[in-house]
Amino acid sequence: MGNRAGDSPKPSAGLSRRTALAGLAMLPAALPAAAAGTVDPIFAAIDAHRQAHAVHLAAIDEAARLEVLTGENWGDITEQPCQDENDAFDVLLRATATTVPGLLAKLTYLRAIAEGKEAWMLDEREGSALHLIVSFAESLQNIGVMA
Repeated sequence: MGNRAGDSPKPSAGLSRRTALAGLAMLPAALPAAAAGTVDPIFAAIDAHRQAHAVHLAAIDEAARLEVLTGENWGDITEQPCQDENDAFDVLLRATATTVPGLLAKLTYLRAIAEGKEAWMLDEREGSALHLIVSFAESLQNIGVMA
């Protein structure tokens, strides 16, 4: 099979994560919904990653600014924010949705990552595909689509 545009030069071997995410994102919103008023915990996982990512980017910018001012390497100030973002992303990958809106929010958020400059977060993390498959299967069970 040939190379997929925008991916590594390695030949593709089946369905890509990006294609799978795009397909799952097309699940109809008319699927059975969970009880009204239930807050899906996936929203907290998305928000936690979004915040950790912003803090990490701010730390990178600050390290660059300090390096320009002092001529020294300040990369060590990015280590903890980087680890915090990695941890939040791992939680997000493994998190299961309990409602259709939650599942669609996770798909939408991850699709934006997959289509943006941060696609490496999905492409280069060992185990990402398996964590996503398991979390989506459990999410579909949670919302009553799969038994």
